[in-house]
Amino acid sequence: HSQAGYAAVPLSPPHSDPQIREAEAYLQANFPRGVSIDQLARAVSMSPRNLIRRFKAATGRLPGEYVQALRVAAARELLEGGAASVQEICTKIGYEDPAFFRRIFKRHTGVGPAEYRSRYASMSFDRHAG
Repeated sequence: HSQAGYAAVPLSPPHSDPQIREAEAYLQANFPRGVSIDQLARAVSMSPRNLIRRFKAATGRLPGEYVQALRVAAARELLEGGAASVQEICTKIGYEDPAFFRRIFKRHTGVGPAEYRSRYASMSFDRHAG
């Protein structure tokens, strides 16, 4: 099933590079299963080297950093939703190692996944009430 709904928040500033917008859309649709630079480059008809250079210029991030941000955004949404375990979330968003996921999550959010859930899960329920 598609994870594209997790990428609702723009991860890069607006830019005018249509091939890089296409690359961003490809990453949003495929981030849980992992995408190599070669796969991404083929998907948008660019050389890997040109893709990396233009992606960084357009988004301010390297493609791997962009994927990490997508995965953290998806994890945040799943943690706010409440029920899934950190292990389940880790697997669902494309990480195999929960310890690595926790480090990445903390680097991006300032807190670990469990603390994030305890802080923000109730806010998520309040948002959907009414």
